[in-house]
Amino acid sequence: MKLYTYSTARQRLAEVLEEASREGEVQIRRHDGRVYAVTPVAKSAQSAFANVTSRAVKGVTSKDLLRMAREEGWARGARALREARGGRAPRGKRRAG
Repeated sequence: MKLYTYSTARQRLAEVLEEASREGEVQIRRHDGRVYAVTPVAKSAQSAFANVTSRAVKGVTSKDLLRMAREEGWARGARALREARGGRAPRGKRRAG
């Protein structure tokens, strides 16, 4: 675990945060002697689309993936509305009866 002075930590904040990510904790000591610990809250999560490019991957492009995700989101929202309304059709799209 590394100990930084307040002024050094302020000047090298990015380095201090990287060190905390690698080591789990760094400490910062103020001029009055108080010491503070800097720890990462959680490991950074990588986006599900981080490695998707515009080129086709096994016949599916990133645009296709985004379109499918959007359509699935709309379908889930419509189902949730139907369930909330007791199985009735969404407003504005009533079934002829």
